[in-house]
Amino acid sequence: MIEKNKDEAQKTAKELANEQEKLDILARASNVKGQQLVISPSGGVERENELRQFAFGNIEDPEKKFNVYYKGIQKLLLAHLPKGKQNKAARRFIYEEKNTYLTRGKRINRFGIRGADSRMGYIVDAEEMLEVIMVWIMQNGTMVDLFNNLRDLNIAKGYGKRNF
Repeated sequence: MIEKNKDEAQKTAKELANEQEKLDILARASNVKGQQLVISPSGGVERENELRQFAFGNIEDPEKKFNVYYKGIQKLLLAHLPKGKQNKAARRFIYEEKNTYLTRGKRINRFGIRGADSRMGYIVDAEEMLEVIMVWIMQNGTMVDLFNNLRDLNIAKGYGKRNF
């Protein structure tokens, strides 16, 4: 009977130690204030409130979406992709990959129907697409580079690739 009480006391001590360890871990996690260092547009290092970014970051703003899509993505592509009938097919390949990404994987079917509108996609996707295009322009990339970047982005997101 004494051994039974001794085992229960040890078990309780182990449980208390485990419980204390959990509380210590939670206490250390509470020291994180939800801020992160980010590089500002001016090039300086600033603190950003992650909670505020998380709470308000995904709110859809129609005006911002319009600006990112038309004044950003489309304007840059129109200005930097080669013009002319001889390049029409190549531009179509680029636009297909762009639209597939912005519609989260919806490809044009054999009837020419996508079933989604890339202009109405998520703003976070549009901003990422704009970033990819801007990097391509800054690196003086070719159409092949842009196509490969967009195709690889689609594959990485699980949207598959189109057979040409």
